[in-house]
Amino acid sequence: MFLLEPNIVERLREVLPAWEVMGFSTGKGNRDAGALVSVMFAAGALADVKEGAVGLSPGWSVLLSVKRGPAAAALLDTAIGTVIERLHNWAPGAAGGRNWGALKLARFSAPDFPDSGLIGIELLFSTTGRYFGQE
Repeated sequence: MFLLEPNIVERLREVLPAWEVMGFSTGKGNRDAGALVSVMFAAGALADVKEGAVGLSPGWSVLLSVKRGPAAAALLDTAIGTVIERLHNWAPGAAGGRNWGALKLARFSAPDFPDSGLIGIELLFSTTGRYFGQE
């Protein structure tokens, strides 16, 4: 499940060259970039429970944050569209030994930034993968 993170990060890096795109578990470096995309596992639910198997539905947060200024709104608006176009209904395929279904935008919200001079949006995408237990 956590091996989805590098796939999502790389997919976003390809289309957001002006942004610093980092995974929460894999990213190294400064998170104080002027335009930052932070990808992290943020939620989870049981998609279904059957005898011998369970479907897990992890939620992946894509947090877009920029420093306030004259270009901030335009940067965010463009990036929101790009992220949704790139991830919604994209099937990441195999990661961590199982296949994952298409990502779906599940919700979006305003992040709770302290007055740090940043504005942004959090987009939450969900997917589903099956784990097998005892028969």
